[in-house]
Amino acid sequence: MSKYKTNNKEIDIKLITKNPWNPNQMDKKTLKAEKESIEKYGVVAPIIVRPLKNKYQIIDGEHRYRVCNDLGYKKIPSVIIDGLEDKDAKKLTIILNETKGQHDKIELGKLLGELETDFGDNLKIGLPFTNDDLKDLIEFGNVEWDKYEGLELDKESDEEIFRLHLTFNGDDIKIAKEHLSTNPEQTILELLKNKDKK
Repeated sequence: MSKYKTNNKEIDIKLITKNPWNPNQMDKKTLKAEKESIEKYGVVAPIIVRPLKNKYQIIDGEHRYRVCNDLGYKKIPSVIIDGLEDKDAKKLTIILNETKGQHDKIELGKLLGELETDFGDNLKIGLPFTNDDLKDLIEFGNVEWDKYEGLELDKESDEEIFRLHLTFNGDDIKIAKEHLSTNPEQTILELLKNKDKK
């Protein structure tokens, strides 16, 4: 059991301060998507803070805080962690930023393809993708990847194929669409080679 106590509370946004060490930067496109998401669904993921000098310092959720501030929120849902020293607060910021995993872009593409039917042109609202990004991901999700399972790929390991799933982009889609059905082994190896150049 953790020695730190936590509790959930809506905190006056004026009492919240940013930390000076946050390594997580967000581009304008992603920040815009964060804003659209909060406008539509509200704050579904509380920020994480610690008490500090009669205020609350952000451990995780600075971008949600910034968006809520811009939107005129008076209070923001928060998880308060008591007893964090500076070194623990800094380490926890890194842990929370770095342990969220990565999207398998093939599975993401399949899911986006399903949602496109439901949302139509509104699919992009709240998502950090351009129209071209969405089109590429959906097209890549539509490739029949299941029939290429179990291929003998020389010395390429399953782990390398998994990493490949995380790094596909528009150029890869062109290679896959043109060659995957006729020469799957060589095509996947070519995609892996392209990945190593990035």
